[in-house]
Amino acid sequence: MLNLSNPSDREKLEDLLSEDVNRFCETYYEQGHRNHLGASTLGEPCWRKLWYQFRWVKQERFDGRMMRLFNVGHSAEPRFVAYLKGIGFDVKEFDEDGKQFRISGAMGHYGGSLDGMCKAPERYQLSEDIILSLSFKTNGTGAGYAKVADEALSKAKPMHWSQECQYGYKTGIKYCIYMIENKNDSDITFKVIELDWNYGAQLEKKASEIIFSKEPPPRISENPSLFDCKFCVYSGICHKGEPVEVNCRSCRNAKPIEDAQWYCHKFEMTIPSDFIAKGCEHHNGI
Repeated sequence: MLNLSNPSDREKLEDLLSEDVNRFCETYYEQGHRNHLGASTLGEPCWRKLWYQFRWVKQERFDGRMMRLFNVGHSAEPRFVAYLKGIGFDVKEFDEDGKQFRISGAMGHYGGSLDGMCKAPERYQLSEDIILSLSFKTNGTGAGYAKVADEALSKAKPMHWSQECQYGYKTGIKYCIYMIENKNDSDITFKVIELDWNYGAQLEKKASEIIFSKEPPPRISENPSLFDCKFCVYSGICHKGEPVEVNCRSCRNAKPIEDAQWYCHKFEMTIPSDFIAKGCEHHNGI
């Protein structure tokens, strides 16, 4: 029994609160494996890492603090929308069916969601009545934030650049308003970027090649001590032969088919979506 009149017991309660909230956040924000290969990841230079991610070979785990940190960006989006609407922009976050604007390809196994689209008010005197895509990001104080103002987005944030180029290519939108907020002092940097449709097309092709590859694509390096490999969640599987997580997607008997579904060669049938995460006793790891 804790006695809150005792300073040491109050400290114990503080520790208990911290530990319990962290454990709660680990599961509360956890969404599990992503069903599709996301446009937000296609800027990753290691094709094998993306293939492992798509084939569910291992679930990356994060502690409660990191899960809260990841969620900061999502919680900032309504503020960004309010800022733009407040200065007269016509902002649309959802399509006519009330869903996020999405892109899709590779039989539904590749895709992504736009943060929104907008039109500028007349007082901005744009030369055309054009639709701009929106990208909302957050970053802590440091080079990750500061570089955005000083460099092209392709250099400062290559992953974000690749993501927006895919959205531009798939939607036919040529320009994007990129907003990034400093999580430490609430400073905001705006970038208006011209999107590269050719690069977007290349990335969609990359996604298809990864998705339909029967074997692991080449790894980024044969040296496991390379920085990118050393801290990769799949390093043990890639370089040391560790076993993969058991599920249908990490099995050689499964292949992606139309309508974002999976087919099992062992049982010659389309795999029920609620069974994919379970796998079976015939699992043959990729």
